[in-house]
Amino acid sequence: MGKSFDYVPTQLTHAFREAQSNEQFQGWLKMQEAVMEIEFPYDDLPEVREDMFAKESLAVVEQKLLELYDSHRTAFAPENIHTTMRYVYYVGETFRRACEGDWVNVPVGDDFIPAIDFPMREAMIRPADLIKGAVNRRTGKELTVIFGHAERDYREWAAAGKPERTFLGSLRED
Repeated sequence: MGKSFDYVPTQLTHAFREAQSNEQFQGWLKMQEAVMEIEFPYDDLPEVREDMFAKESLAVVEQKLLELYDSHRTAFAPENIHTTMRYVYYVGETFRRACEGDWVNVPVGDDFIPAIDFPMREAMIRPADLIKGAVNRRTGKELTVIFGHAERDYREWAAAGKPERTFLGSLRED
């Protein structure tokens, strides 16, 4: 029987490393960066224009998502996907900036899943999953609660001198 820590951490796999140069993923990142300058703060959510990527803006973002969508199926429906992905980027970028994270591509077959990889832990946050949880649970507090956990983990890591990340998985690819 294997132990519960007998796995190769995602970030240490060949597939993960190769996925970071995926042209579709890189293009999506560049497009979203441009949209945050032009479209998002003027058309999607002008309420956050003066305070882009601030912790407090996440409550406004979540409220808007609840107004726009009744469930994750609606949010990620083909007719809404482009708008939803702008919110995915906004939420992810807010987490990334607050916790020294990096945008990464989590490979799943031929698709890509944008995620934020944090220097203080093995687990990544997939902003699309945060959006799904927010529109399905409908509490109005999902994003801020999860952000609070990430912020706490980051503060503890920084207070410890920003030690090098350790992975729980004990296996490594050659």
